[in-house]
Amino acid sequence: MPGLMLYCLGYMLALLAGFENDLTKFFWGYVIFGSAQLSVSFSNNYFDRHSDRNSVKTAFSGGSKILLENPELQFYALFISIFLLCFSFIVNLIFTVVYAYPIWFFIFVLFGGLLGWFYTAPPLKFAYRGLGELSTMLAVGFFIPGMGYFVVSGTLDSLFKLIILPLSCYGLFFIITVELPDLESDALANKKNFLVKWGRTTGKFISVLATGFGTLMLTMLFVLGIANEMIDWKPFAIFSIFPLVASITALICRTKKRKNMVKQVMINMSSMIGFLFLIDITLFFQYTF
Repeated sequence: MPGLMLYCLGYMLALLAGFENDLTKFFWGYVIFGSAQLSVSFSNNYFDRHSDRNSVKTAFSGGSKILLENPELQFYALFISIFLLCFSFIVNLIFTVVYAYPIWFFIFVLFGGLLGWFYTAPPLKFAYRGLGELSTMLAVGFFIPGMGYFVVSGTLDSLFKLIILPLSCYGLFFIITVELPDLESDALANKKNFLVKWGRTTGKFISVLATGFGTLMLTMLFVLGIANEMIDWKPFAIFSIFPLVASITALICRTKKRKNMVKQVMINMSSMIGFLFLIDITLFFQYTF
């Protein structure tokens, strides 16, 4: 759902920028993105199956453990992941040719899909080499909303560039939240992510800085009146308070007990989903009325 909401966010921004609404492009664009995103679910389960052995499953972390409980499904998980990724690239090529989009669209989608694949897949294994946070920031701040914007506009212009940094901040908040319960199992799996290297307290502090910077940038867009003739940034700034408050709560509250930590993860994720949902609704009403 967060992926779909980010995709819709980019699409609605393009409509408010003056590009023509085209639900056919919206649909096929989401087929391209959605199949690649689903591929990542299978590939992460496959390539993380050994590290998930030591984790504790939660709603947002710890892996599904399906392949540990059913090892006979490992081949199928890998096959489905590769099939979905190839399907995404084929539809991407067809879409690019049919709509006569620039080759940059095809390359953009290609890199986005490979970014998700190599999050856990060898030889790059971003999540194991200290690049998991950066790749997630790129996905949340650039590739996913950029896909929604690109499919209707055929370009990534100055309006879209305004939200790359704020959304990247929330991407950092998201990945640190997901890593919180898995620090010990990630360390045993030799994942060199931010929390393994610097610890939970530092991670929580970085989350506050990320969400605070996101709120600051969105507030500045509103106060300075940047692109105000197209976008009302005020709701962005107001709704961004939800992730900010959640990150502050995580920092000041005790989460040493796993029960409390999992509860905080749910709060963080709910704040993120609520923020994206309210932004999408706001953009829809801005476009409609």
